[in-house]
Amino acid sequence: MKSINKLTKNLITGLAGLLITATFTTTAMAAGNEANGKKLFTGSKCNQCHGTEVFTRKDRKVTSLAKLEAQVRRCDSNLNTNWFDDEIIDVTAHLNKAYYKF
Repeated sequence: MKSINKLTKNLITGLAGLLITATFTTTAMAAGNEANGKKLFTGSKCNQCHGTEVFTRKDRKVTSLAKLEAQVRRCDSNLNTNWFDDEIIDVTAHLNKAYYKF
């Protein structure tokens, strides 16, 4: 019985940690420097593959802030922009404010 209680306690502690991490990550993404993100986005090759229509089409693949950040990371990798994490968060904040509004 003690091992079940210990397992339950560890599970609850782990889930609480995940919830705190998820909350912090979402807050950090939402708090990115939107002006810097706009500057980075404008100065990059982002619009060479597509125009802004991908951000506003009805069947867009990005449906959450986490998916938006993941897509910005994929584009960063594909275009070799070599942005730092804070810059990716800034670009995510810009795209969210300008187009997605999550």
